[in-house]
Amino acid sequence: MNKQKLTILQVIQRGGTSKKTGLAWEIHSAQCILEQETEKEGKQLLVGTINLPKDLKESQPGDYLAEFSFQQAMDGKLEPRIVSLVPFGHVKAKPAVGASAA
Repeated sequence: MNKQKLTILQVIQRGGTSKKTGLAWEIHSAQCILEQETEKEGKQLLVGTINLPKDLKESQPGDYLAEFSFQQAMDGKLEPRIVSLVPFGHVKAKPAVGASAA
């Protein structure tokens, strides 16, 4: 699995009713900026959308460390899918022992 910095700008919900089955469907897509770095090309920023899994559909805008894996799409193509999102750089340091809050 691969981990990269992902900035979610906005989550968009789309839905409707399948013409084929008559069942309701819903997709949540994140408009985002992906930061990646390669030896050959250096740092790159990629802007686009990626579908969020159901358990991450409530994700809020912000910076995340996104973990990706590949899965087979309905048309047989391999696609990256987000398997986890962890807030990026939001860990608060504990104050040193004896330090006063000023």
